[in-house]
Amino acid sequence: MVIGDLLSNSAVQAWAIASVLLGLKTMGAGVYTSSLRIRNHVYNAPEDYVMQGHEPPQEPDESIERARRIHQNDLEAGVPFGLIGFVYALTDPSTAALWICFGGFILARTLHSITYARALMPHRTIAFSIGFLILIWMAIASLVELIG
Repeated sequence: MVIGDLLSNSAVQAWAIASVLLGLKTMGAGVYTSSLRIRNHVYNAPEDYVMQGHEPPQEPDESIERARRIHQNDLEAGVPFGLIGFVYALTDPSTAALWICFGGFILARTLHSITYARALMPHRTIAFSIGFLILIWMAIASLVELIG
């Protein structure tokens, strides 16, 4: 089976679209972190300070650390989504279930990042939990379909 054949499957195509959107969101989190670093003159490595003619700060910048954690969390959530979502798409779920899972995961991850950036609790935990439960649902549904 070639890539074109896979992408002719509407479920796989939906997974591919969701994966690209999540990839762009993760890249956006990286740009957000970098822009805070540049604006606050807080760099990633000692040689960056030397090149810019600045002294490293004595304390970590909490806004940058928060942005970095958002980016790290996106990276950690993207891998399971990519793997589980692909297998789920191959099990040929209903269109409604597919879009609820993929769209719900994207929405939950987006809300998680926004609430994380604004330090909103318990909203951050709720958004994370919704995304996590969607992944669990897709994994269980995939296993049930695969095992028969």
